[in-house]
Amino acid sequence: MKVFFGFSPGKKCLKKITTVICLGFLISSAENAFAQPNTQCPKIVVTATRTEKDLQKVPASVAVVEEEEIRRKGYTSVADILQDVPGIEIYDQSLAGSKRINIRGESGSRILILIDGQKISEQKSMDGAPLLIDPAIIERIEVIKGPASVLYGAEAIGGVVNIITKKGGDRIIQGSADIIYDSSNDGFTESISLFGGINNFHYRVTGSKSDLGDRETPDKTLDGSDSERKSGSFFLGYDKDKFSAGISFEAFDSEVDSPATSVNQIPFDLNLPEWSRKKGGLFIDFKDFNNFIKKIHLDAFAQETKKDFEQRMTLKMGPRTVVQSLDTYNEQKTYGSNVQIDLAPGVNHNLILGHSYTKDTLDSDSLTNFTPAMVPGYPSEKFHEASIDTNAVFLQDEWMLGNDFILTLGGRQTWVNSELEDTDDPNSTKGDVSDSHAVFAAGITWSGIQNFTLRGLASQGYRFPDLNKLFTGTAHGGSTTLSNQDLDPETSDNFEIGARFNNGAWDIDLTAFMSLAKDYITTEEIGGNIYKFSNVDEAKTHGLEAHLGYTLESINLTPYVTGTWMQRKYEKPGFSTWDTNTPDFTGRLGVRWEKNITNHESVFWADAWMRCATDADDKSSDGTITTVDSWQTFNLGLGCEFGEKRKFQFSLNLNNILDESYRTAKNSLDEAGFHGVARVGVSF
Repeated sequence: MKVFFGFSPGKKCLKKITTVICLGFLISSAENAFAQPNTQCPKIVVTATRTEKDLQKVPASVAVVEEEEIRRKGYTSVADILQDVPGIEIYDQSLAGSKRINIRGESGSRILILIDGQKISEQKSMDGAPLLIDPAIIERIEVIKGPASVLYGAEAIGGVVNIITKKGGDRIIQGSADIIYDSSNDGFTESISLFGGINNFHYRVTGSKSDLGDRETPDKTLDGSDSERKSGSFFLGYDKDKFSAGISFEAFDSEVDSPATSVNQIPFDLNLPEWSRKKGGLFIDFKDFNNFIKKIHLDAFAQETKKDFEQRMTLKMGPRTVVQSLDTYNEQKTYGSNVQIDLAPGVNHNLILGHSYTKDTLDSDSLTNFTPAMVPGYPSEKFHEASIDTNAVFLQDEWMLGNDFILTLGGRQTWVNSELEDTDDPNSTKGDVSDSHAVFAAGITWSGIQNFTLRGLASQGYRFPDLNKLFTGTAHGGSTTLSNQDLDPETSDNFEIGARFNNGAWDIDLTAFMSLAKDYITTEEIGGNIYKFSNVDEAKTHGLEAHLGYTLESINLTPYVTGTWMQRKYEKPGFSTWDTNTPDFTGRLGVRWEKNITNHESVFWADAWMRCATDADDKSSDGTITTVDSWQTFNLGLGCEFGEKRKFQFSLNLNNILDESYRTAKNSLDEAGFHGVARVGVSF
């Protein structure tokens, strides 16, 4: 690890520095926090309890990223937007243009992705739903960290990311446009929106395009790391008194390349000529029927995702060199609906009842061939047709106990039926797999001191195997992994306690958490570079998360620190280790400055920060340990918004100023070197 003036502290030194910083914030807050006036407005979230709720009164760990932060930093992907949320790590799986997120050590396959409460489902990916979403349509993102299976179902064993989109405006015709340039890949991203409202109707139309070149690292150019995307969306809504309704449509199309690499000394190249998503949805809300029925919510959606995956491997067969090609085309259709009723049986009693339904159908075709054609039995073409139906009912019961305590209890019963309906793959067997499972959660908050909340939560997680693991298997990555219809669902138990304080000057959110997971689905080698999905691993995770900030209003400065200390242990028969490619500490330390000039309707801002992570060791079952080195980057953001209603915006973010050569723990690709991200925007 390198910092200024050649000083190179080790991991222990960094831990001590971090501890001192955190203790300093805590001691200072204990001495001064309660003397500050209450000047802030409540921050309302909806994801954590499936209804509008003041964040201070939510028992779960919730993070919110607002539109202003997204706009100022010039983020062009959902994963990048979330990179500084404590407990979240982003990674690329060798695809720079298709990043995923990891929450408290749980990979993307255990994270539920929602758009306005409707999920993006994925049944044929090794690592969960792709983030095929245009950042230009995002109003804010709410993240639940830890199991949320009670309210959101099987995919939410590790957490939930709910992307809430922009809707209409307050005039007949309004608009916005922006362009972003990223020097790390010589890439441009452009977007334009038209929106507005008349009488009780409101609308929004958005289109965007992105063309990103190969990533420039301090050591080299990552050839083949380019990507392209284009997207369009439409929303039309109606809102009057006690009734709201809306329809929406989204289309997202991407092409993603992967740098050539090797597995077990076998060169191979990957390419995704198409990874696309189309979705149509609607919702209806009936509000404030009477004192007992507060709200009835109905929504439904239909979604189609397509993935064209190409793999080329160079093999030695005797004296000859041949290229094995594998082309896979997956088409998945998803249909879903949600019904939710919010009741108020008493003055201090709120009850939520709901039902959700999802049906996924998967058509998967693959073609394997050799060039030159010298292997008997090839080309070989296979297909799979499979489906999965999920029904669930859920209940959340909230009681106000006196003036200070809120007790929240919840439960969910899930029924799943999956089936391989047709195939010509000799390694797959037609059949069906069903399951029924219940999960529960209990949380409590105490807010006996103004602006201060203590909270505790115990929750269970549940994840049913996807169609890929049960029926289709995969041959990507240089090996073959067979499906397994005898897989058990993954389950987990999560416990956490936390404290929040926000009085407009101090902003503090602290969490201690522990997760116990079992029946993890992973792969076991059965011989000859052939693997099989199996319930093998268990995981134990514990850690601390912190966000601490203080605003010095007299000079418009806000120093802040966010960070996560976490350790994670994997266990399977005959093997256990705490070396699980998990940094002990990740975080961000910085200071923000912001100045409003009211007479000119302008705001100027600056943000200087350091991102960092300690070493991450990874121990394999044969005892081999690989290490990803610790790293830190220094970054600076500058910007201004001016003109009538601040209609002109400009920002410049200088990232990795010292041109640090590094790779994050979960990543396959080196990160970009020193680069700038410039954004120019206008609204009217």
